[in-house]
Amino acid sequence: MEYLKINQLQLEYQGEKLLYADKLNVQDGQRIGLIGNNGTGKTTLFNVISQKPVVFSVTGQFQRNCQLVMVSQIINYGKQSGGERERQEIMTAIEQMHHSKKTLLLLDEPTSNLDIGQQQWLIEILNHLKNPYIVISHDRHFLTQTVNTIWYLNDKKVITYKGSFLNFEQDLKKRRENEEIQYHNQIKQIKKLKKAQQRKQRQVERADCKKKDLSWSEWKNRDYGGKEKHLAHTQKIIKQRIEQETTSIVRPYIHKPITLNNVKWQTSAVSINDNLLRIEPQKITIAQRELFTITTQLKLKAGQKVALTGANGCGKSVFLSQLVAKTLTEWINPHTQIGFFRQNMIKEIENSTTLQESIQKISQFNWTTTMQLLGDLHLTKLLTNEIRTLSGGQMICYRLARVLLGWHNLLILDEPSNFLDLKSLKAVESFLKSYPFTVIIVTHDQQLLANLNFKTWKIQNNQLVSATSNLSQKAVPVSNELALLKFKLAQAITDPKISIAEIQQLRQQIGRLDKKSN
Repeated sequence: MEYLKINQLQLEYQGEKLLYADKLNVQDGQRIGLIGNNGTGKTTLFNVISQKPVVFSVTGQFQRNCQLVMVSQIINYGKQSGGERERQEIMTAIEQMHHSKKTLLLLDEPTSNLDIGQQQWLIEILNHLKNPYIVISHDRHFLTQTVNTIWYLNDKKVITYKGSFLNFEQDLKKRRENEEIQYHNQIKQIKKLKKAQQRKQRQVERADCKKKDLSWSEWKNRDYGGKEKHLAHTQKIIKQRIEQETTSIVRPYIHKPITLNNVKWQTSAVSINDNLLRIEPQKITIAQRELFTITTQLKLKAGQKVALTGANGCGKSVFLSQLVAKTLTEWINPHTQIGFFRQNMIKEIENSTTLQESIQKISQFNWTTTMQLLGDLHLTKLLTNEIRTLSGGQMICYRLARVLLGWHNLLILDEPSNFLDLKSLKAVESFLKSYPFTVIIVTHDQQLLANLNFKTWKIQNNQLVSATSNLSQKAVPVSNELALLKFKLAQAITDPKISIAEIQQLRQQIGRLDKKSN
């Protein structure tokens, strides 16, 4: 059953092509991940599919055989937490889908505001969903668990890949490796042709020289249509081949990992293994409300790296803000220089400094490393732009670059992975692995946490504990599990294949969890 069919889709703005797709379709059983760098048009494509107004010129053949339900990217949370608002929007969309048998679900960055438990809840919801869906996401763990088709936006085109996200990444890596091999082979071929051209040129020059055993009259009357003409013709053909090879050669994208051996701050007053931070046992509170308790002394030495984890609302951001503000019972090495990144930074409305001027002033790394990170965060094209002109997404990347590159020896990063695309996310991951100083990071990106493999502090059961503690934490909180069971019940009631006994069993499970949560 075909839900959506689009042929010859083209988006233009003032005569410039922005995006092209030869053929896109959505059928039963398809779970599509829409991926690509920020600014390539993912959300715009969603708006075109859902018939929302866009400022671009849109051409193509559209056939929509279904109802569309879209959950947009949530940035303004109001009084609710981002996770609560996101989950509420998703559940409302699921309920809307029950009113039509043929519904296509569109999700724009649904995991940006969800903690690990809530992400697992969403993964379970989508894996039990019978309808197809399209999801925009940069969350590698989430994509691996939920999609079987990739729509990849690259070079102003939409490329369809049928297979898992993991297989797509492996194939993309192989394709880039093959492009690199082909590129180097072309370079070698051009060098060979140039050497051959030089040999022919020397042969032409030798053929044009008078031979010792020839008289001047014999040399003047030699046959110009013979050997010299043949060599000149051969040289001309080689020259044409060099021009063709040089014109057709395309340098592939090659990403080199960031190396941070060129840090300028080699004379830092804090040496590796020096004590940097001590936090005493205490209660963490806000507005006289207790969030959690630190039961044992926490220590950090220079160069150590820690991931702080816990459910949304448990107090991670409050704890980090109080740590930076030095309002906790704590000791911080007087030579510590803290770089603090948080999402809700105020836009620099009056800052007329250009991005390049601002970054050059604060970077403790050489300009090569600095430019590489700016490139990975898609900022190199904005170097001459004034800071006050940056968009919201660009401002986040600029703020993150300032913190990562600045003259700091302790980075405190509160959700730096939110709203970064895959390229930027991998670059930040590589940077943090190589970073020579201390890091405390909060993130719900499970793939990032696994790849960084930092020491872990967990906030669970209203206590901050180390990862070695034997305190247990459920992968899916009761509230998430309850919502999942209610979703399953709603699906079961409308499915004639589900028996009454199975429906009754689900109702009993929901009843038990309702009592547990109250």
